[in-house]
Order: sequence, then structure tokens, then C-alpha cells
Amino acid sequence: MTPGKTREVADGVYVVHLPLPMRPTIVNVTLLRDGNRWALIDTGVNSDDSERAFRTALAELGCRPEQIDTIICTHHHPDHYGSSRKYRELCNAKVYLHEKEFDSSKAYVPSKRSDEAVSFFLRHGIPLQRFVHIPSPAQFWAGLYAPAEPDGFINDGDRIDFGDCRIDVVGTPGHTQGHCVLYLKNKRVLIAGDHLLPKITPHVGVFPGGPQNPLQDFIDSQRKIEPLEVDLVLPAHGGTFADHCHRTRQIIQHHEYRMQGMLDIVRQRPRTAYEVARIAFDFNLESSLTIQFPATFETLAHLELLRSRGRVHCEERDEQVIYGAI
Repeated sequence: MTPGKTREVADGVYVVHLPLPMRPTIVNVTLLRDGNRWALIDTGVNSDDSERAFRTALAELGCRPEQIDTIICTHHHPDHYGSSRKYRELCNAKVYLHEKEFDSSKAYVPSKRSDEAVSFFLRHGIPLQRFVHIPSPAQFWAGLYAPAEPDGFINDGDRIDFGDCRIDVVGTPGHTQGHCVLYLKNKRVLIAGDHLLPKITPHVGVFPGGPQNPLQDFIDSQRKIEPLEVDLVLPAHGGTFADHCHRTRQIIQHHEYRMQGMLDIVRQRPRTAYEVARIAFDFNLESSLTIQFPATFETLAHLELLRSRGRVHCEERDEQVIYGAI
């Protein structure tokens, strides 16, 4: 796919491919047309490359920026919300996001790493003393994230009428606390954000100050969208696809399989989440921090779901949290 190229996937519904400076290398955003009015779903990162691709796409469609009056973002991550401030100013549009996502976006504001976060890392076995520098989210995404303060908040069950296009907001927490998918009921199209991807699964992890059992939320959210009448899914990464129910079942089975593997690891002997992650995700101390930290957070999500099911227990040993099989 060439970034910036557009494709009409349903009447008045266009997918636009924008470049990312990391893997995955493309994020898909969506444009909706109602006569001379347009709406943008997700924004890409705040980069010159992404903006050039976006402007190229608008030119291909004959859409002037000022014709976009509505921007809705599925969640707060930089590849979905990173250009929201720039595009609100460019288009003079109103920006909408879930309130929990706006709260979460503040984690990207430059600040000293909190004592709570340091304690969290150490308690779960991450050997901070072995790493010279651990970039904060704000440092990692510096320059790529310029979020707008929303003009309004969206919530599960909201209905947004955009011309003859009815947009139903469906809350799908898990990947993030306030992630929402957008269901175009009369077009039988689901704009899925990161919730439902065709080839990969989104990151679901336990973070400092976050939900204790996000993987259960994520699995519940997968089941929640199964009854929707959908002919076409528009994911944020990867190609469009049909049969969303088949994919939801695949994703749930993937996590069940991953949990079973982690249960087998702690059956051998009790371990910290970091120790379990090293085995389950096959990394070592020399691996990139962009692998080690997310893998540990995702391992925690699986272990906490196992704990809620009564399959594992945890206890404090020498100021660390140790998980063992029941």
C-alpha cells in the first residue's frame, strides 16, 4: 500500500493509509462523506510525512480541509490521536474522544517518572538497574504526539448522525480503558480501531494505575461486538476483512492458548511476571526495551486473568510479586 492513497470501501466511506515511523508502518484512518461535509475517524501521528500523505489523500478525493467538520478518535494512542490538535486547527473541526482516553493521554505529557511506576516495575521483577535509560512515553513519542483537548466526549451507546450515516459508538475497553469502535449500522461497516485486527492482536497489558484485569475486559469486548450485523471491518492496521465473528473467536482462542502456556511456566515453579515473560515471549536482557516492557505488561494481564479464574495465586516475597499455580 502506498501511504496517502485512498480507497472507497462502501458508499461514502474511504480508507486512507498514513505512514508510521515504526512497526506497523501504516495506520488506516477513515473519511466519511455526506455531500460537501466530511468526517475523519482517527488521525495518524503528528509528523510531516503523515500530514503530507493526508493532504495528498484529501486532494485525491477533492476534499478541502475545511469541509471536515468532525473528528472522532477511537482511542488516545499517538497513531490514532497524535495529529488531532493540528487537524482541528487545519479543518476548524470539532474533536471527539472518550473521556477516559483523554485522561490517559496525559501520560504522554513530559514529566519525571513517578515513584509509583518505579515501584511497579521493581515489584514485578523488571531489573531497572540493568538498563542505562528507560524512556518515558513522552520521550519516546516526542514530537509525534500533539493531542487536542476534546470538544466533546463519546460514550458507549452514543449515536452520532452524520447526514444519512448513523454512527453508533460501541465501548470496547481492553486495549485501552475507553477504546471505542464505530458501527455504521445502515452501511454494515465496523470501524474497529485497534480492537479487531486481521493478522495481529493489540497490546493488552497491566500498567501502573491502570485496570487490574484488562484482558477480561478485552475478551468481554470481543464478545460484545459479535452480535453486530457487519459485512466489512475497517481495522487500523492491515487490510479490510469480513466475518468479524470468526476473527473475534480466533483472538479469544489466542489469549486462552497464551494463558495456558503461562500457567505451565508457573507450574514449574513460582516466578515474577518478568521471569514468566522472558520464557513466554522468548527475550533476554539484551533485547530491546520496546519488547521487554510490553511483554511484561501483557504477561501480567494474562496472569491476572488466570488469578481471577482461580488458576494462579500471587504473594509478596522480598518486595516482589511472585505468581504460582494453584
